[in-house]
Amino acid sequence: MVYRRLWILIEGNDEKRFFETRKHIFEDKYDFIQTWQYAGEPPKRIKNFLKSITAMNSDYFFLRDINDFPCVTARMESIKDKYGTRIDTNNIIIVVKEIESWYLAGLDDKARKELGIRTFSNTDTITKEEFNNLIPERFDSQIDFMVEILKRFSVETAKQKNRSFNHFMSRV
Repeated sequence: MVYRRLWILIEGNDEKRFFETRKHIFEDKYDFIQTWQYAGEPPKRIKNFLKSITAMNSDYFFLRDINDFPCVTARMESIKDKYGTRIDTNNIIIVVKEIESWYLAGLDDKARKELGIRTFSNTDTITKEEFNNLIPERFDSQIDFMVEILKRFSVETAKQKNRSFNHFMSRV
């Protein structure tokens, strides 16, 4: 039996929180699942890390928000330009628009009502600022709100409400 490893390279704490609570999604395919935050790391260190993942024959996904790029292709090209041959474009996942859109995508109607936020049929255009404006006053912080969302998160609902999340799940 082959020992399978998955690395999920993420930007920051919000992505880490998301994936640390979603590891069970991958447990049927992988024996080892680990996140690694690359934000703030020098490009050379990221390139070396990608090289070591490849040398270990591990699978990986490199997640990046689309941010202000006009399209997924332009964002992917900017990543490829930065990391060159060290990164395989098949392993790049562009989060549209930002990770907060994935959080909201996983809320079904029952969960949405419990949290006291409006309905979203699609979260592809949700930004961090829009997400923060949705936080009900009863939550002490954005982190508190995110944790409560993750307790109610539905993968199937998220796949229907966010194209980039659906794309990511189809790749796993």
